[in-house]
Amino acid sequence: MNLGELLEELRENILNDRSNQVSGPSDYLWSDSTLIRYINEAQRRFARLGLVLRDATTPQCCTVALALNTVNYVLDPSVVAVLSAKYPLDPGDLARAGHAALGTYNTPDPYFFNPTYLSNLPPGKVMAWSTDEQVSADDNGSMSVVTMRVYPAPIDPFATSLQLRVARLPLDKLCDMEDVPEIPEDHHIDMLDWAAYRALRVVDHDKGDPERAAEFKQSFADHVEEAKKAAQLKMFVPMQWGFGRNGFTWER
Repeated sequence: MNLGELLEELRENILNDRSNQVSGPSDYLWSDSTLIRYINEAQRRFARLGLVLRDATTPQCCTVALALNTVNYVLDPSVVAVLSAKYPLDPGDLARAGHAALGTYNTPDPYFFNPTYLSNLPPGKVMAWSTDEQVSADDNGSMSVVTMRVYPAPIDPFATSLQLRVARLPLDKLCDMEDVPEIPEDHHIDMLDWAAYRALRVVDHDKGDPERAAEFKQSFADHVEEAKKAAQLKMFVPMQWGFGRNGFTWER
């Protein structure tokens, strides 16, 4: 659905905001600009909470240019979460770690991370990354931009770039009536519940209806939860149990 169709669906079928005038000033309760603002907010919120926008190819948000001896990198404001990171030509991903473990990293093999080895890697090829270091301010001063920390600090010839897989927000706002939301079409109608909640949340005899607003808010939350569960099934590997490996030994 494009923006024009979403606006029509929201105004006429959800909010029941119809104009009976043939001419003269509009008697709509909500202006187009107000509802479009709510639709854009709904798309961003659905993408952030539902993790429905996943990207591995857009350079703006999926490529990190490494700098010599630099460990912190501010990611594109659209990035909600980093799913994986790798050197473009390497077959495997870099290890993911938390802030506390990065200072105690040792790498006996690419998939084993043991913070009990109290040894620091010298600068060289990046082996691990973390995004729980801090958040940075965007252009508007909002502290919402994700910062990635890499370990160890890269040096030549490894100060090249990293390729990311990310969950992100829409890159552009919906402005033209022909614009189509970036989130999957299956969620276009679902996200309008948030726009309806925004429109109805005020107490007003003409256009406010807090009870209906609460219903739309809950409906939106239900849709997001369903989308997030579907996303998690695609993105995350179930926990596995094993014996006789990773420190567990047994004898017959």
